[in-house]
Amino acid sequence: MKRYIILFWRGLTGILSSIAEWFTVVLGMKDDSKYGKAIRRIVGTCFATIMLLITTAVVWDFGRTACNRLSWSSSDYIPSYDNQYLSRNLSYHEGYDYDSYVFNRDGEKIIKKIHWIAKPLGEDSLVCYRTGKKRGYFNMYTGEVVIEPKYSHAWIFSDGLAAVEEDGWIKFIDASGKVVIDNHLPYLSNNDGYVFHNGYCAVHNNHGDRLGLIDKTGEWALKPEYFSVTPIDTLWIVSNGKEKSVLNASLKTVLPFISSNVWINDGMIYASMDDHSVRTYSLQGELVEDFHISGTAQLLYDTNEVYYSTSKSYNEEGNLVSETSDSDISTRQAVARCLRYQAACDWYGLMTPEGHIVTPPLYREIEAVGHDLYLCKTDYQYGVILNGKGQQVK
Repeated sequence: MKRYIILFWRGLTGILSSIAEWFTVVLGMKDDSKYGKAIRRIVGTCFATIMLLITTAVVWDFGRTACNRLSWSSSDYIPSYDNQYLSRNLSYHEGYDYDSYVFNRDGEKIIKKIHWIAKPLGEDSLVCYRTGKKRGYFNMYTGEVVIEPKYSHAWIFSDGLAAVEEDGWIKFIDASGKVVIDNHLPYLSNNDGYVFHNGYCAVHNNHGDRLGLIDKTGEWALKPEYFSVTPIDTLWIVSNGKEKSVLNASLKTVLPFISSNVWINDGMIYASMDDHSVRTYSLQGELVEDFHISGTAQLLYDTNEVYYSTSKSYNEEGNLVSETSDSDISTRQAVARCLRYQAACDWYGLMTPEGHIVTPPLYREIEAVGHDLYLCKTDYQYGVILNGKGQQVK
């Protein structure tokens, strides 16, 4: 091995020496004539220029890195990534290890050592932020700290009010920090929000086991007798534990309590029933469809026919030169008679090509195993074989 390495090294150095000798001869490096001197000056100038450019690039990159890490830059350089727009004058930079801060358009850091921020809703201008273990509020236009960080828990401003926790109790303050609502409600760690929507805020009762709505004076607009109260645009979805209902912005009933999962999307109310069928209603509670289908799909099944794929080669004139069979063997597929339709999310049923419903949407998966035979799974694992009439085949 040692001898092999020595021979390899001598051969490599010999090749490099030969190449270097060849370049010096071709470029006239050993020629003392005018041609040789001109070539040497040109090569020297090019080499010096290249080295100057490389040196400048290295120095520039080193200087920029040093400025970014040690804050030597006179303009207090702030990278544009991870910046959140607050207003025309202020932005928030999310740094690493909680080294985040608010800066103005001149690059000046207004508030430092921030852990996170939460912007207000609507026309409110106070941003909730956390520094250390406490939360406070600053003005998103001026950067002025309006309410010093003193709360263990605090929520965003909405409709001019914000919820804060003091000594284990939930209170609502205005933009000056004055407590305006104190209903002696205990703080619950599993509560999502305390945010006003359309003049109302969902809060729990004194026992913490039911939810209702209060107005901006702190009075109950909707008594705390519900398991959930969810705002969607201008509507509210409330649950009594078994059924759900929809209320409008005035808290009037739009959709009475029904045993279903209710959601609102694209100006429609959707209700998924116990059999996974879906009904649609207008925002005024009028029934639009009693059997809503969100999509259909053709089903394919494997036939007994097998085919071999081939590869063809053509010359420049477009004439076939050769044709070879590939090793891949494939089974032909055909389209089954019935279609699969989807009602509620990931719940499927069978329907005829004419659009007649064959089965309710009771299945998680439907696969065609023949021209008019279908494997219908109720739990992704086990299922039954049905024919095109929805009858079980044993």
